[in-house]
Amino acid sequence: MGSYDIRPVEASDIEQISAAHTAIWKMTYPGMVDQDRLDALTSAEAALRWRETVGDFADHAVRGVRLRCATCTATQEMVGFATSGPGRDRDAPAPTELWSLNVVPRHHGSGVALDLMISVLGVIGVPAYLWVARDNARAVAFYRKHGFELDGATRRDPDWDCREERMTATRA
Repeated sequence: MGSYDIRPVEASDIEQISAAHTAIWKMTYPGMVDQDRLDALTSAEAALRWRETVGDFADHAVRGVRLRCATCTATQEMVGFATSGPGRDRDAPAPTELWSLNVVPRHHGSGVALDLMISVLGVIGVPAYLWVARDNARAVAFYRKHGFELDGATRRDPDWDCREERMTATRA
């Protein structure tokens, strides 16, 4: 698997990140989200969302938004991404939310997911929270290993017709 370059997302990364994002979701989420919606997901749709997310880079620092991507140093393949920012929920249990953390499955276990998470949270164990698909046991195990626990809060994601569970950082 090799080593990885983790860096801030740039506008020039959008096409490559969108392709990786779509592939990751299609490999990871069958059976967890609405299958018709997942089948219809395209890189073009993901690119539109990424353009909205990337928006004004100058504004990110002011708002506390972090967008990072990981490429394999040997191949320059985009292998994952992570995003974080201020908690988006009215009853947020922590000031920071891990908005996303996605890695191409063949790079699972390489350490790149942890490196990405640290790159957007700063350190492990800071007060933070995230939402995870209820049936994503691999993700729940990963987050537990790194200081997050299910806190009992749930919600339904209307875009993907899936149940999500909230996890919060529990140790410093």
